[in-house]
Amino acid sequence: MSEALPPEIRMGNDIARAMRHLAPDEAATAVATHVKKFWDPRMRKALTERVREGDPRIDPLLAAATVSYLGGHVDRAEVAEPSGG
Repeated sequence: MSEALPPEIRMGNDIARAMRHLAPDEAATAVATHVKKFWDPRMRKALTERVREGDPRIDPLLAAATVSYLGGHVDRAEVAEPSGG
């Protein structure tokens, strides 16, 4: 039985797969925006640490999105918009 993925990798990889239909830069921004808008700061920190460590289980799009997020490349209008939840 394989080891379960940490939640930040499992959820992040799921989001990356859902955005894969977009152009690469647009997909990275969309994933980064989602992470910024909806994830708890502790989850964002855990993801950032795993990306910096080079965890091989992280989808390359999620890794690129994390770099985008850290660089402030998010859709600020979308982040500011209420989620409706």
